[in-house]
Formats: sequence, C-alpha cells, structure tokens
Amino acid sequence: MLRMHDAAKPLASIPRPAQLPPLLVDLAIAAVGTWIAVATSVKPHPALASHGGRHIDGIAITLIVAMGAALVLRRRFPLSVLAACAALTAGYEAYDYRLGLTQALLLLAMFTVGARLARPWAALAAAVTYAELLFDHFRSWSGSHLWIWWGTALWVAAVTLIADGARQLAESRALLAAYKEQEQRKHRDREQRAVLMERIRIARELHDVTAHHLSVIAVQAGVARFVIDKEPETADQALRAISEVGSEGLAELRRLISLLRPDDDEGARAHTSDPPAPGIAQLPVLIERVGLSGTPSRYTVAGRKRTLPAGIELCVYRVVQESLTNVLKHAPGSSVEVRLEYEPDVVRVTITDTGTHPVPPRRSGIPAAAITQASRHSGSGVGLTGMRERAALYGGELSAGRTPDGGFEVALTLPVESAEMVEVAEQASVAVTGAE
Repeated sequence: MLRMHDAAKPLASIPRPAQLPPLLVDLAIAAVGTWIAVATSVKPHPALASHGGRHIDGIAITLIVAMGAALVLRRRFPLSVLAACAALTAGYEAYDYRLGLTQALLLLAMFTVGARLARPWAALAAAVTYAELLFDHFRSWSGSHLWIWWGTALWVAAVTLIADGARQLAESRALLAAYKEQEQRKHRDREQRAVLMERIRIARELHDVTAHHLSVIAVQAGVARFVIDKEPETADQALRAISEVGSEGLAELRRLISLLRPDDDEGARAHTSDPPAPGIAQLPVLIERVGLSGTPSRYTVAGRKRTLPAGIELCVYRVVQESLTNVLKHAPGSSVEVRLEYEPDVVRVTITDTGTHPVPPRRSGIPAAAITQASRHSGSGVGLTGMRERAALYGGELSAGRTPDGGFEVALTLPVESAEMVEVAEQASVAVTGAE
C-alpha cells in the first residue's frame, strides 16, 4: 500500500501588485486629459494661436468636459464613447475652435476601440478619427497638403498599432490565465483522485486485516464458550488462539497506521518494532489457524520456488486471507484447500472449499454452533471487489465462482518477471488438517 502524503501544493502563481479599480483609473485619465485640453485651449501655443480660429469660451469648455466625461465609460462602451467623442469633436470644429491637444481625447477613444475590439472595428475607428483630424489639420497646419495627409496618417497609424499591440497582449494574458486555471484544475483533480485511491487502498487493507482476525476470534470464542466446562484443554487452546490472533491483528493495524504518519514521524517510526508486511512465508500459519477453527484445510505448494516482490507476496497473502475469511463466514462446516503454483511467468494460487454442509461432531470435535458463529455476521460485499482490485494492481486476474460439486473456488494469477529460480528438492505438499 502506498503511503499517504500531504496534498501537493497548488501551482505557484506570479505575484501581482495591488491594482486600482479600472473605473477609478479611467476617471483619473479623463480628468487629467480634460484639464490639459482646457488649459491648452485657454492659453494655446503661439504656433496654434497664429492660425486664428475662434477663441475658447463656455461652449468649447462644455464640449471638452463632455468628451472627458464620456471617456470615463470607455472600457464598458468603447464604440459608444468613440461615437460621442467624434460627434463632440465635430461640434467643436463646427464652432471653428482649434482642436489643439483636445485631439488627444479623440485619440484615446480610438485607442480604446482598437485595444478592446476586433480589427475591423479598430479600422473603422481609425478612419473616423483620421477624417476629423485631417479636417482640423488642414485649418491649423501650414505647409504642403501632402505633408498634412501623411503627417496625420502617421499619427493615427501609430496610435492604431499601439492599440493593436495592447489588444494582443491582453488576449495573451487571458489565454495564459485560462491555461493556468486549467492546469490548476487538473492538478486538483489529480490530487482528489490520488486521495480517493489512497482511501480505497486503506479501506481494503483495514477490511482484510480486521475481517479475518475478527472472524477467527469469533469462531475461537464460540469454541471456548461451548467446551469450557467439558473440555478445558480445548477451551484453553481456543483462548490462546484468540490471544495470538488478537496480537497479530493489532500488530498489522500498527503497521498500517504507521504508513499514514506524516514524514515528521519518520524518526519515531524507525524506532518502532512493527512487523513487516505478511507474505507467502506466513501462509502455513494462516491456514493452520483456520484448521484449528474447525475448518479442515490443506496447503499445497508446487513448482520451482520463485523469489517474488514484496507487493506480489502481500497480494497473494491477502487474497488467501480474504478467501479463508469468506469460508469461515459463508461456508461453515466445509473443508478448504489452498494450492500455490510457481510457473515460469506467473504465480497461481487457488482456494477451493467444499461448500456449506453440516459438520458431524465426531469429525471436528467442535460443536456445529461454534463453527457457524462467524457466519452470523453478513459480509459487506467488498471482499471480492477488493481482491480483484489487488490483482489488477499487479496486472493479474482473479476469478471466483461455484464449482460443479457445490463448493466455491477463487483463482488468482499474477504475472512475474523472470528472476533467479530457487531449486526445490521436490514438490512440497503440506497438509494441514484441523481438529480431525
């Protein structure tokens, strides 16, 4: 089972300085632009003043202030603000006022359209602005008409290019933000899946550990209860089995809990004496204990013994353990055979019981009521699912079903990589019979 770690930290984001609200920024820009436009109109530059034109008055100031007020909403309504500024600029020119720096307000409206809308709208905004500025420049500038045409075009083109660059930069930032959000969402999904899989693994381990040990304890307690007066030795043997099984179960629970400790407890975990995870070497004890619970059992090992990874050994042990637990619960009175086979590319284990039937007292020496003690507790239905999940984790297969003679068989096949084979003198056949 994998160790649970703390959830990974979210993806680091680039820190940003605190930003002012956009409306407040637009209000400040509009106020500064309006003040500059009014100030330069009240006291124009000598070069502009020499070209004549109507002197600024209340109407001109009103038109400039109206343009500035419209620019406050330029982000939300770029086209409407541009139309308003163009109309106000046309009225300003109709009164024969010289634009001067007031044209900066119109250029700002055009810039907003180019920075926030598609290029066709930006081209339209540039055309409208160019026409109005060209009309004013023909009245205000001196020199050749060709220079006026090209000079005005350069002004409008420069602002249009800057606006287009700002739009592309904003789109790139939006795409980057969306990409980061998608990555963070995937990261959170991976964390949730990892936590879910870890919870499933923990639940499977807890089920395997507690179900088997508690089932054996229940059977042995039933044995002790029924024979404590007539057969004190049998009762003492059952109580010793309860003590051993309880201690073993506690040790496995401690081992499981130790895997859930945070990394800070590595030092403390290193000093504990928890036993390692069980494996194939512990199968004879496991099967013998089931035999002592009144279920005759037999264990057979065949083939050339192979050195297996610890994970595969734990998988084999847990499948055998869960299968024997199911026999105790659902097939009281049956006998069970466990066969482990080593093959060149796979390891195979088969657990077969003979099915539920009454147990003659003379055969087991244990009252039938004691044998059926564990079967009173219905299972949760996750045993076979957990075994299949374990098999799939190592690329193996698990089949379970009824046999023709009414019993039940669980077969596990796990692929193993080619490894050094350990020669076995002969096929080992170990028979463990309980209470015969």
